[in-house]
Order: sequence, then C-alpha cells, then structure tokens
Amino acid sequence: MRVLVGVIVHLLTIATPASTSPQPTTMPMLMHRSSSLLAAEEAFATVASSNPTGKYSTFDLNPTSEDNDAIVNVAKNFLSSTCPELLEVLDSHYDSKSARDRLVKIGRNVNATLRYSRQVIERKSRGQVSSTNVWNAAEEGTVLDETHRQTVTNASLDRLVRECSALADLLKHPVSVPKVRYGRTGLQMPIVTLGCMRFQQTWNRGGKPVTSMEQVQTECQENLVNILKHALHCGVNHIETALGYGTSEMQIGEALKVLLEEGVCKREDLIIQTKGFITSTMSKSDFKASIVKQIERLGLEYVDLFSVHGVNTEDHVDWLFDHGDKGNLIDAVRELREEGKVRWIGFSTHAPAHTIKRAIETDAFDYINLHYHFEGSYTASGDGDENFEGNLENIRLANKHDMGVFIISPYDKGGRLYAPSNLLRELTLPEMEPIEFGSLWLWYHKEHKEGDPARIDTIVCGAARPSDFDQPVLAALRSVTAGARQDFEVVHRRIQERKETVFGKDWAESWQVGLPNYSHSPQRGSQVGNMVWLYNAINMFGLFDFAKDRYGTLVGNSRNWDKNKSWKENVFANPGFNWMPGCGFDPSADYSEELKDVPEKNLPRVMEAMRFVHDWCTASDAEKVIPLEWQTAYDMRPWTAFPERPH
Repeated sequence: MRVLVGVIVHLLTIATPASTSPQPTTMPMLMHRSSSLLAAEEAFATVASSNPTGKYSTFDLNPTSEDNDAIVNVAKNFLSSTCPELLEVLDSHYDSKSARDRLVKIGRNVNATLRYSRQVIERKSRGQVSSTNVWNAAEEGTVLDETHRQTVTNASLDRLVRECSALADLLKHPVSVPKVRYGRTGLQMPIVTLGCMRFQQTWNRGGKPVTSMEQVQTECQENLVNILKHALHCGVNHIETALGYGTSEMQIGEALKVLLEEGVCKREDLIIQTKGFITSTMSKSDFKASIVKQIERLGLEYVDLFSVHGVNTEDHVDWLFDHGDKGNLIDAVRELREEGKVRWIGFSTHAPAHTIKRAIETDAFDYINLHYHFEGSYTASGDGDENFEGNLENIRLANKHDMGVFIISPYDKGGRLYAPSNLLRELTLPEMEPIEFGSLWLWYHKEHKEGDPARIDTIVCGAARPSDFDQPVLAALRSVTAGARQDFEVVHRRIQERKETVFGKDWAESWQVGLPNYSHSPQRGSQVGNMVWLYNAINMFGLFDFAKDRYGTLVGNSRNWDKNKSWKENVFANPGFNWMPGCGFDPSADYSEELKDVPEKNLPRVMEAMRFVHDWCTASDAEKVIPLEWQTAYDMRPWTAFPERPH
C-alpha cells in the first residue's frame, strides 16, 4: 500500500513549470502548445463535428449542462490520448454510475479551462477591460497576455492529466489518507472525513416523512453504500451524521449492517459520530432517551463521538449547563459515556464567536465542529477584534484545551469550491484547483497562519456521490509532499498579494473591527459582519454565487423579523434562524448605533460594503451584467443530490 501511495503522490507532484507564475512574460506569441491542450481542443472538435446542428461547439457547453452525454464524450476523447489507463479503469469499475460522474467532472474541467481562456482573449481583441475593476492595470495586462494565457492553460490541463493518472491508481488499489491525533480523544483521525448530510434520501423537513427502509429508493441506498465503500477504500474511517439529517442515521445503520456482515470493515476500525439537537423544553431524561434511539437507529451498541448539534446561542449553552428543574442536558451525555454508549463528547456550532468561546471554556467537550475557511468563518465571519477575525481565536482556544478540531463544510460553506468562480481558479491555477487549495489551507494552517499556532485536525467532505471524495482524497495524499507545500506557498503568496492590492493592507487587516453580528443588534438583528465579509469575498475571490446564496438567507430573515417582538422572540420564532442567522441591509435604516465601535476610518467602506452586497445580491440576473471573473467556472455536481430533490 505504501508503494502505491508513493506512486499516486509522484503522479500528483510533478513540478509545475515556473513560467506559469502570473507575472508578465516576454515569451514569443507563438509558443509550444502542450499535448494536453492539443488533446483538449481535439476532444471538443470531435464532439462538435459529430453534431451537425452545431449545438455543442467547442466552447459553448454550459458548466452545468443538463445534457451530460456531450461532456462525457469530450472527457473520453481527452482521456483516450492523455490518460487511457483511467478510461480502462472506469470501463471496468463496479460502480458504472460513479464512473460516468467522473467523466462528467473531467469534461467540465476541460471545458471550463478552454472556455475561460478563449473568453479572456476575445475580450482583449475587443479592447475591453474587466468590469467592476476586478483587476488593476498591472494584473489586467498579465491576465490578458496571450502567451501567459496559453502557458496557464497548458499547465492547468497538464495538472488535470496528472490528477487523472493518480485517480486511476486510486480506484485500482486501496490507500490510506494521513491520520492525526484528534485532541484528547487520542483517536487517530483521518485528515478528511465523510459527512453524511447529502447522500440520504430526505432530510424529512416537509412532505410525507420517510420512516422505514421500505420507503427508501433502491438507487439511493446503493449510492450510499458505494460512498461508504469508496471512503473505506481510501482509508477514511470517520463517518459523521446527525439526527437532523433526516433518514441518514437509518440508512447508514442498514448499510453498516451489510458492510460488517460482508467483512468490508470491522466495527472497531470505524469512528462513528452522530449529533443530536437540544430544545428549551427538553429535560435531561428526554435528551438521553433521544440519544439512545439515535444509537439504536445506527444499529450500534455505542458511538465513538457524540456531538450536541447546533450550540448556536447563549441559550443553548444555558440549557446544557444551567437548565434548572429540567436537569442540565450535558449530564445526559455524561451518563451515556459512563454507561459505555458514548465514548467522547463534543459540540457543533454555527454561533457567533463569543458564544463558541463560552462553550469551549466550560472544558466539558473533547472536540469541536466549527466553520473556518480561507475566505471566512461562515456565520462567525466579521466577529473578532484587531488581532483576529472569525473563529481563529476559538481554534487556538480549543488547542489549549486539547480538543479535536473538525472543520465543517470546507467545500460548500467554504466558498462552494465544487462550483468556483473563474477568478478563484485564476488565483489557484495552474498549481491546483480551488478544492485542493481550500483543503491545504486548513491542513497547513498551523504553519502558515501568523501568531500563536492554530492546529486543525480534520475537514469533512459531505459527499452526495462517491466521486465527490476523489479530489479531497488526492489532495490529502499529496499534502505530505514537498511539492504540495511548494505549490501551496506559490498560490498562498499570490492570494495574499492580491488581498493587499484589492483592499489595501489596512482594510485587509482591520475590516472586522467593531462590526456587530445579529446578537449585538437588538433592534434589527443585523448581521453586519457577514455582509462586509461577503463584500470582501466577492471582490477578492469573485464568489458571487456563493454570496447570493448566503445573503438570500439574510433577506429571508429580514422579511420575517417582527419589530413588535423582542430580539429573543424573533431569534427563536424560526427554528432555522440560529443556524443561518441575521438580517440583511435596510437602505432606509440608521446604523449609527450598531456601528458605534467601528473605527472612523472604516465607516465609509463598511456602509459601501453593505450597500454593494445588497444591490448585487438582490438584483435579478437581467438587471446586472455579471463580470466574467465572478461567473461560475464549472459545477462538479453531475446530478441533483437525493435529499435536494422534490419529495
């Protein structure tokens, strides 16, 4: 196995040409076109020539095209000359649907790379510059330079071929991703883990509830089993689910029964985690009984890790540790630990940073699940002072308490990296795709983040299909190499330089100072910190679609906010509010009280940021011309996940 991992890592770490660094170049305009680039162009030409109507011209395929047949043919044509061994593996793979998904993803990657290059060159030929000042003059000159453009395209496609070769080896032979000590639990935790929120049939949040396996579609359960098999094949033995994930626990329980009986895995080799939520009306005995039912639903005698799911408000902390006659809810979990049904206790959170800090300081928890990503801390973004932003200080605090640190949703809440913007790819390529950068940023965090060390142990991949695991696993295998660190440093430095170019050093380091989140806005529940964070994310990384999704929840919360109710009544009126909290910008409101702690030098830009996000993210597609750099490059979801389908 060690030899194979070495082969995969070697295939992934062949050096990226130094000439691909995004600096102005004096190379001649007619330069070498790599075999990968020639293969990609030929792949599209073949597909186009086979369709007389011209519907699928070389660059006209949409990144999320519903007709995947054409993009699959592109991938097959591309691989036939660049990586035939992967085609052979996919042709004989036991999971034909996943094999096709992988072809869709490869085809979309090739298409996005060629399409963006062509669009940029066409813009130059028309004498246009990017709208909304995405680039400064020097950057624009580099981005539009044809030689640079072709160099990056060559190297990006060469990188894809290396990834395809490594994937072929990965699918043929089992591997083991790196593992680390998970805080005081002492568990050896894989650095990428399996999240189970997106592969079950339903979340049971509307419509007819699914309560038995007889109601589960065969196709869905087969997909779930194949995801578990692929995770175990990759050495990922941590499986993380929750009561709030609908039928996830029930379906996992059924799948584990089969896998254990077939000898695919042993119970003692698995790290099973589930999570359960708490309410104000719940007693200690209620909570304990609910957890026992969860363990039974999983078909297990015990779970390795149990998390209190959604410690999102100060009230949640009170219910755990100061719940009066109902009994402190944390004692329910402690009793189950004494009985051997729970081995380690943690919590997950979408809370403001100060609430998370309070929960950590109880020293009652062995590990934490929280948001923290290269582009922000999701709901905690904008929290903090002049020394840190978001959840950084909470990670350091968790380290001091020797807690395991688990990062929630790096590929979705961390910027929708499965569907990145053209701008984000421009910043990470040709060294790596955004998914790999987002992963390495977290795994290398202790080394690259200035200040006191902040160790991150593991990150989760919420897989809806087996192929969703491929890039995270390949990134994990490569993460231990010098080549990965070298490439990361190149990309990280490029992004840091752009940050200072776009925002200036002062704003880049102090934008969060004094910004309130909804818990400090009693009148309107304004999530000011999140709005300014989204302004930064759009302008820095082009994460427009991500920002629209996030800001949409703030707009919805604003509609439901009742000025005649108290702050607490509003927060708890909608069960989803404290998971995606806060209200959006009100153009008619006076924010002077809420912004009283913001440094005077930052005030104009804070107001500009809120207006910017509100105007862009609430406008219809017809009202705004979306800059090319903000547009989605590709979408690595070949089909709609089961729980996201109408029920």
